[in-house]
Amino acid sequence: MKSLHLIASASMLALPSFALADGELGDIWVYASGGNLVTGAWDHDTGDVTSLDRRVFSAEFGEDPAFPFSTDEPGIGSDLVGTTLTMNMLQGLGIWNGSGFSSSSDVLQAAFGGQEVSSSAGGGFSFLVTQGLDLHAEFTLAGLRGADPANGIYLAAFNFAASGLATSQTMWVVYNLGMDEEAHEEAIEWVEANLVPAPGALTLLGLAGLTGRRRR
Repeated sequence: MKSLHLIASASMLALPSFALADGELGDIWVYASGGNLVTGAWDHDTGDVTSLDRRVFSAEFGEDPAFPFSTDEPGIGSDLVGTTLTMNMLQGLGIWNGSGFSSSSDVLQAAFGGQEVSSSAGGGFSFLVTQGLDLHAEFTLAGLRGADPANGIYLAAFNFAASGLATSQTMWVVYNLGMDEEAHEEAIEWVEANLVPAPGALTLLGLAGLTGRRRR
């Protein structure tokens, strides 16, 4: 099973910080180009595709007070009508430490249509793309041994797969649980600058190889 990856050295990259628009990065748009699955962004309120090349997304836990550790964002849209897509969650979960992400012992779970996967083992859930698809799976953060998860900013990695098309490049979702938006945006900008590979910057390390202790 593939794992959540972090770039070995931030100094290898020279990407600008990601420009945020009111803190929103949009929902995930999945399409095909040159035989490959590609992720962009779209606005499900207007139906507009806002980017054809986006690999970093954001979400807030607890927007529904009844479910403080869950979110159904980001949503997923696609124009690949009739195609069965699989959204794979890569193994591993990171937590923001102020200057990067350390390994977290908490677990992110995803559920859709009776299918369940988690960041502890990885795995994927599948769905058929229909006209006007606006899919919202449920993502839930769980603490160790059933405890409530700690407030923090969490990082999970995903990709999309489909028969007859090459699997998409890794994309990331930066989840916020109880932290201020300034810290959330700082973490998003770090991911955009350090994890989205620039040409020639393809050396990756597993999350477990990073130093640094989890903060609570």
